[in-house]
Amino acid sequence: MLKSKTVWTAVAAIIAAVGGYFTGELEMAEMLQLVVTSGLAVFLRMGVKKSEVAADAAAEAASTVVPVVKKKAAKKKAS
Repeated sequence: MLKSKTVWTAVAAIIAAVGGYFTGELEMAEMLQLVVTSGLAVFLRMGVKKSEVAADAAAEAASTVVPVVKKKAAKKKAS
């Protein structure tokens, strides 16, 4: 996760937003909007990656042919 460009961009944006707030360039609402948006970008990216992996696994499982074992039919007892 730490090798992801998305994570490092989000971290840089959060640091810049907090720095902008403490220097007086940004108001609290603007800082919070940047922080929340940056955090959501990371989690959205992780969710997309996880769904891609799951879709690949499902496609792999669907393309595998498994032979069906046939069971013999049980005879009914006469009453």
